[in-house]
Amino acid sequence: MTQPTTCPKCNGSMEPGLMLDRKDWATELQVRWVGGEPTPKTFFGNMSLKGREPMPVTTYRCEGCGYLESFAIRAS
Repeated sequence: MTQPTTCPKCNGSMEPGLMLDRKDWATELQVRWVGGEPTPKTFFGNMSLKGREPMPVTTYRCEGCGYLESFAIRAS
């Protein structure tokens, strides 16, 4: 995949980054994308992935206008 370098909204410069999700008060995780419909939570309160592959989400941010564009890319 080609990384975006120019903002499609204002032509500003795009910088790579990531979006954080908090698991609890002390744990920060990178947001991940999983295909398909949400499934009921397991006994322990976790979402069941049932063999689906979670992919890390990389988000690019425009330094000019703040526009965000995200991509979920399967690991090689």
